[in-house]
Amino acid sequence: MQKLISLCILSLNLLALETIAITDKQQIDLGVKTQPITKIQSINFGPYNGIVVLDKKDIISLSPKIDSVVESIYVRELEHVKKGQKLLSFTSNTLLALQEAYLEALFTSQSANQDYERNMKLESEGIISNKRLLSSKKTKRSSDLKVSLTARNLLINGFTRSMLARLKKNSEPIYTITKYASRSGLIRKVNVNIGEYIASDKKMIEIYADGERFIEITVPVKNISNISITDNVNFADFKAKVTAIGSIVNTASQSIIVRAKIQDTKNIMINRVYEVNLAKKVTGVYKIKKTALVFNESESLVFRKNAQGFEVLEVSIVKEGPVCYIVRADLRDGDELAATSTAALLSAMDSGDE
Repeated sequence: MQKLISLCILSLNLLALETIAITDKQQIDLGVKTQPITKIQSINFGPYNGIVVLDKKDIISLSPKIDSVVESIYVRELEHVKKGQKLLSFTSNTLLALQEAYLEALFTSQSANQDYERNMKLESEGIISNKRLLSSKKTKRSSDLKVSLTARNLLINGFTRSMLARLKKNSEPIYTITKYASRSGLIRKVNVNIGEYIASDKKMIEIYADGERFIEITVPVKNISNISITDNVNFADFKAKVTAIGSIVNTASQSIIVRAKIQDTKNIMINRVYEVNLAKKVTGVYKIKKTALVFNESESLVFRKNAQGFEVLEVSIVKEGPVCYIVRADLRDGDELAATSTAALLSAMDSGDE
């Protein structure tokens, strides 16, 4: 105790960088031992719960768009299909009626166009009046508009442009509509059966298309400041990178969703929950023993060994482990910190301030 009092009174010397002056002998007498610092390149946060998801744009739902009857189904649930593969076919009396209206409008338009071209020639030769030409022009425009509207009606109700071109070319109705896979993927659900009558909005088949996969991680609000875009994510045998950090807090769990893009999605399972760790690249961050850090009011302090004794440095705690702290501090490779009897050094500092 006498040695500590002597240190506080005689050996305290506050310099510009606040250094506690102490001799090697006094350091030994006080039992102050030092430890080298360990520089940290990255920090792991977690584990957190994460669930594998895909974007809504990669969930493809097929509906007939018009009341229909299923004729054939060519795929099964959980089957992997390729782009352009046949999925199912159906028939629709309503669609046949729409085709009939289109063909009728097309024939009327062709006749109206022929009449207009003939009248243009006759009007130029003075055989018919301009008024009659204008009347035929009006009829032509009206019939062309009806072709356009009936064609659009077919496209809205399940026709493709190639089917429309085929109908226009052959002037024969298409009785069976066949649906093909617009992208490669997995058949998630088949919701219809052969011979079943289905309404226009009925979801016939759902496909999880091949594409990007993400893991959505539930992170407590208090830890969200430690996470940044492009941070690395590790779970099971997979790796990902953070692409988005939410700003809406779940009121029940006080957590925020962080989304990361999975790098290699082979054999990944949609909707599976994983235990996730985030690895953040850092600079100016070091691992120190818990005994090396002391608290003085709102400050977190360490004592760096120098020629005069120990320099007092304020640090910020990034992460706490069972025996160590990860701190951000103005330290350099080769620095050593007091790791024992730090309370004595703190007392010496406080006595010097008085």
